[in-house]
Amino acid sequence: MTKYAIHTKWEWPDGVPSAETMQGWHREFRSQTKAEDIIWFQIDANTHQSVIIFLSEEDAKSELELRRKQREQSINETGHKMVEETMGPVLSIMSEA
Repeated sequence: MTKYAIHTKWEWPDGVPSAETMQGWHREFRSQTKAEDIIWFQIDANTHQSVIIFLSEEDAKSELELRRKQREQSINETGHKMVEETMGPVLSIMSEA
């Protein structure tokens, strides 16, 4: 089984939320997802990117509707927007080599 990654890039009109705020969102979402890990990192004051790692493409696809609804809700609350999304099978993970 091949792991699967989803990469997104987001713009925030009022600045990227604090690390504490983002960690709180992760804590709330953790029990709702099959994701092995979700990593958010800041690019600049108004941009962050994310990587979601799933154990399989099937797990990622099974959560398409969940991600769509969660994104729609958070976008309506904060006004941020997704500017890029890419996904595909993971080729290699250094910590597992």
